[in-house]
Amino acid sequence: MKLVVTWTLALLITTALATLMLYDNGIVSMAWGGWIVETSLSFFVGGFLVLFIAAYFAVNFIIKIWRFPRYWRNRSQMRRYSKAQGAMTEGMIALEYGEWYKAEKALIRGAKQSEAGLINYLSAAKMAQNQNAFDRRDKYLQQARDAYPQEYMLIGLVEARLLLEQAPWEGLALLQALHEQEPKHETVLAEFCKVLVQLQQWDELERLMPLIRASKALVRDELWSLQRELWAGKLSQTKDVDALDHLWHQLSSKEQQEPVILAEYVEQRIGFGEEVGVAELIEKALKRQWDNRLCHQFGRLTLGPAFELLKKAEKWSKSQSENPILLLTLGRLACRSQMWAMGKSYLKQSLRIEPQLETFHALARCFEAEGQESEAALVYKQAIEQLQQKN
Repeated sequence: MKLVVTWTLALLITTALATLMLYDNGIVSMAWGGWIVETSLSFFVGGFLVLFIAAYFAVNFIIKIWRFPRYWRNRSQMRRYSKAQGAMTEGMIALEYGEWYKAEKALIRGAKQSEAGLINYLSAAKMAQNQNAFDRRDKYLQQARDAYPQEYMLIGLVEARLLLEQAPWEGLALLQALHEQEPKHETVLAEFCKVLVQLQQWDELERLMPLIRASKALVRDELWSLQRELWAGKLSQTKDVDALDHLWHQLSSKEQQEPVILAEYVEQRIGFGEEVGVAELIEKALKRQWDNRLCHQFGRLTLGPAFELLKKAEKWSKSQSENPILLLTLGRLACRSQMWAMGKSYLKQSLRIEPQLETFHALARCFEAEGQESEAALVYKQAIEQLQQKN
């Protein structure tokens, strides 16, 4: 549209000038020293226009020649970017197909020219890791550091995550080093906590808890979950019942009522042979909230008459009639009460719902207690077959 308007105006102006010159051609006189040049107005205007147009194109040509090297560099750069983008696309597609080697080579091919070269290097490192090519993985990570030194934190995080799959303690050491460099970095802090839980480094995690609470590294629910794991983990590492009880009494009432924490406490007390009051703790907890692990531990209790424990556990079957863990617990307690038929019935029902080696073992022991060795041997055979199927 703009071009049409421009040419229309030029045509109108030219037509007007031509019409004017037809009526009065006029004379242009120019004097320079002893020279006098006279010409018609139309010739002068025509000559001037020709010179102007020639000068315009000459200047424009010189400018283009001057700018040509930069234009060529930009064009070459755009071609390289285009190739890099194509290589990255090819790599991402190969990644989705699980073609790790092809993806790795495509990503590295376009890494130096790509505007997102860091992503190329890091993704290629992951592809090398998937092939157990750890030397190539380390090479790509180093190339990323050399090309993008300002992104050392991100590169370190990716390296730590990759190391955790191969050498967890090296990954932990790297995360600790990153945390020491930037103690308030939320992503590093969250990742550091995750690995501490994975490697059960509870003392170090407890030391970090004030900083975690003060930061926004974890949302409220995640923070509470981490706190539960911390206390459960510390309870699991106690060496004797005195240390266990000392730690237990440091917990708030809310923390003591958490099934994960309570289950670990009960597990340790049973392991230390200190079962006094444990049955009551489990009963109260299961009234508040059902938990399979606590139910399982109830069936392992040996303190007190088994028949009394059985009567208490039978009340739970009203709401958990198809729960294989409860049926295992009922079967164990019935067998300990020498109610063999009832015990075997519960255990067989549990096996029908969810076959577990522990349940097979409990049923075999029930048969052995009755003196039915052949039946017990058959159950052990079924357990072996179940184990082979799992493997």
